[in-house]
Amino acid sequence: MTSAANPQGKLAFGIDIGGTFTDFVALDLSTGALHKFKRLTTPQDPAEAVLDGVAHLLERLGRDGSEIDLVIHGTTLITNALIERKGVKTGLLTTDGFRDVLEIRTEMRYDGYDLNIEFPEPLVPRPLRLGVRERLDKDGEVVTPLDEDHVRQLASQLVAEGARAIAVTYLHSFKNPLHEQRTRDIVREQWPDVSVSVSSEVAPEIREYPRTSTTVANAYVQPIAERYLSRLETALQDSGYRRQLFLMLSSGGITGVETASNFPIRLVESGPAAGAMVAAFFGQLMGIPDVLAFDMGGTTAKGCLITGGTPSKAREFEVARLDRGKMGSGIPVQIPVIDLIEIGAGGGSVAHISHLGLLNVGPHSAGAEPGPACYGRGGDQPTVTDANLLLGYLDPNFFLGGNMTLDRCRAEEVIRQRIAEPLGISVTEAAKGIVDVVNENMVSAAKVHVAEQGADPSQYTLMAFGGAGPVHAQAIAKALKIRKIVCPRGAGVASALGFLSSPVSFEYAKSYLHPLNGLDDDALAAVFEELAAQGRETLDKAGMPADSVTYQTSLDMRHIGQGHEITVPVEFIGRATAPSAEELKAAFLTSYADLYGHAHADVPIELMTCRLVASGPQPEIDLPVAARDGDTERARKGSRKAYFDSAGGYVDTPVFDRELLLADARLEGPAIIEEIESTMIVPPGAVVSIDRLQNLIVELQ
Repeated sequence: MTSAANPQGKLAFGIDIGGTFTDFVALDLSTGALHKFKRLTTPQDPAEAVLDGVAHLLERLGRDGSEIDLVIHGTTLITNALIERKGVKTGLLTTDGFRDVLEIRTEMRYDGYDLNIEFPEPLVPRPLRLGVRERLDKDGEVVTPLDEDHVRQLASQLVAEGARAIAVTYLHSFKNPLHEQRTRDIVREQWPDVSVSVSSEVAPEIREYPRTSTTVANAYVQPIAERYLSRLETALQDSGYRRQLFLMLSSGGITGVETASNFPIRLVESGPAAGAMVAAFFGQLMGIPDVLAFDMGGTTAKGCLITGGTPSKAREFEVARLDRGKMGSGIPVQIPVIDLIEIGAGGGSVAHISHLGLLNVGPHSAGAEPGPACYGRGGDQPTVTDANLLLGYLDPNFFLGGNMTLDRCRAEEVIRQRIAEPLGISVTEAAKGIVDVVNENMVSAAKVHVAEQGADPSQYTLMAFGGAGPVHAQAIAKALKIRKIVCPRGAGVASALGFLSSPVSFEYAKSYLHPLNGLDDDALAAVFEELAAQGRETLDKAGMPADSVTYQTSLDMRHIGQGHEITVPVEFIGRATAPSAEELKAAFLTSYADLYGHAHADVPIELMTCRLVASGPQPEIDLPVAARDGDTERARKGSRKAYFDSAGGYVDTPVFDRELLLADARLEGPAIIEEIESTMIVPPGAVVSIDRLQNLIVELQ
């Protein structure tokens, strides 16, 4: 997005819908100037907040919709529909005899010691799961031809029962999609208003349960996504916007409305993914390749490890876990996703006393409606935001830059009634306890996440953003033994900027089970060419010229007999000859040794899944450089009492206007640095410097 490549004065919008707030960034493509806005989300109709925010920014800037060159959006709509079970009534057509895959799952218990263990109810109840007469063998050869009359009969039964979406997952269809494709065509011909998702398009990978679960989840939310995206795109066009709407994928890529509507399950982590992408973006600008991204908003906190400038990735994700900390307790979706740790800890997380008499915080959130008690919108539960207000971290008259006034008396009242008096402690102790508990929840989750990556958090820089992230960053960093915190300019809406820093891209996968010995090099290369063709078609629909598309390819491989595989980067596209079996073996052994410290050179190897990422060019964002001025007194707004553990209580703390802290400025803690969308808390003894982009760099003792 360099100025040389863009029309004078055109705007690019990044829009992030969160559980409590919707964030907006408008980037002037000719000057690099950033314009920010934050408003409460409208849970009953998320598009309302989006359209209102766009109109607000355009009015503030004196511009109109025709001057918008690009809109990229991330939404919690898909996640919320799955968590709250608000998708459409969905049916499942599967191979006869396999209708119970969704309930059999993997036959594993996620907690071997819980005698009353529960699993999530399948998105499709058993009466709507029907077996079709057809069968393929493990090589994709037809054993029993597809009974098309049976398909019509069962689909008619599902539609009569009220199904508005149908998922189709036949055995071994990742090897041969013909039966699924014919079933899809039959249903669409006869019932064009019914959405159809087939596993050979949604998740063409081995393993029946996650493949079926992913396809069902896609079907379950597809009509909702289509309706929402169509309405939003039409409303933007009515305001003068003439290009297509783009969406952030869970993998950190960008795609158009058509692809997002066909594969809405790929949007399940679209907002949080943008946070990881913006952390990587600022890390690159600042020359900091190893970053622990810490994004805390009103509803949740997210963390992601970025090593060497690249966010860690995963191939499977769980939605709607019954136990947030236990893998296996949710609904698995087999999609490429940035590997995030998500904690039910945000500004709106509700504090309560458990049946054991202990202080707990979350996972329930007050959200945007009614919100924390101090919002004055009817909330009667104490939250993290209420506690932060009482501890002096927030200015009740400068929340959202003064667009919202916080009710300190109401916050004190609910914390006293529901926490302090039942526990026999002071209001201050109760507020401090709430903040300590939520910090410990986040630290514990972060430690597990970093340990799973085999990393040492003390070697990373904490990148704090989101409305609440900079408030809690110093406590998180101290607990993780991290010495440096970076708080980017516009931290409260940073994820919205993350949309604009990500390339248009889409990831494809197709399982290809074959021993490495006896491998047909040309047949394997043909699979990657097929995936590349799909990538070119998808990116062409998003407006990417074919000559601008690049490809990253990899193979999932394992030793024969192993239960899990590893992903091995290998170049396939653009080569004169396909990689040989010897080259693939060497690449696998190198990756295996890097992960586990040792490789078994004599154990046979097999291929599992081919993967390809098709990407457009990386956007270039030229952020304006701040003027150099070391004067901090001009930025000082006053002072207020704020609580710091290291000082033993409340301390008279200087308050600074972040917009007036320019490059080369330095100050020492304790300090509070406010901008419209977020507040940075600097503990006593810490030193803050401001770089050329007005990012805050905090060095802890």
